[in-house]
Amino acid sequence: MKTNGLLIRRRRVELGHGMNRFAAIAGISGPALSRIENGKRQPRPETLKKITDALGCHPCDVMPQESE
Repeated sequence: MKTNGLLIRRRRVELGHGMNRFAAIAGISGPALSRIENGKRQPRPETLKKITDALGCHPCDVMPQESE
């Protein structure tokens, strides 16, 4: 599953969470979240679910659009 890390970061910042705080809420490590947001790593489906649940959105909301 390919995600757009910038969309994850944008939604996280809109919610007012710092990286480490949000990572704790989502149940993942800060470094893992950083790699995902910077496009250096794609999350496993279960990790993506944790992130999108914490963001309050659906996984397709953080997927690249056709034109990206």
